[in-house]
Amino acid sequence: MGCHRRIRKTLYKGIKKTLFLLEIHEDGVSKLLSSKESLAPCDIAVFVYDSSDESSWKRATELLMDVAGDGEDTSYEVPCLIVAAKDDLDSFPMAIQNSTRVSQDMGIEAPIPISSKLSDFNNIFRRIVNAAEHPHLSIPETEAGRSRKQYHRLINRSLMVVSAIVGFAAYHVYAARKNASS
Repeated sequence: MGCHRRIRKTLYKGIKKTLFLLEIHEDGVSKLLSSKESLAPCDIAVFVYDSSDESSWKRATELLMDVAGDGEDTSYEVPCLIVAAKDDLDSFPMAIQNSTRVSQDMGIEAPIPISSKLSDFNNIFRRIVNAAEHPHLSIPETEAGRSRKQYHRLINRSLMVVSAIVGFAAYHVYAARKNASS
């Protein structure tokens, strides 16, 4: 699994933060996700794609879905960011609509455009630190995960209603016996 480690120090809100970045090539993601606890030590996942290449976007969203689904299945949900690299080039047709739809559907921030050619990194390192410090704002949710949560909410509500009815019935039985014994 080809990996590259990078260390990036940045000043954020007057506090020095150190980012340890581990680049995992796309062919290493399935190997990484083969272990149930592989996402446990991960603070954030960042998916970088070439904004001028539709196939790059499709693969990045597939990997995002894999990580999101794995997180939902194992309860090791990881905040995720999407980065649109090569922002200086023309985007592929439908790029903005596709990225907006995926971001909204999964409940995460829209892709962050960057261009190393233009030296425009759009505060990417600060945004990574911010997402790691506030993970609940960037955890993607798949359709299956949403359905599972809705199902659990329905079951919990049903159990609360049944508990209330049983409690009400038990009180009436108690009150009736108390009145009968008086």
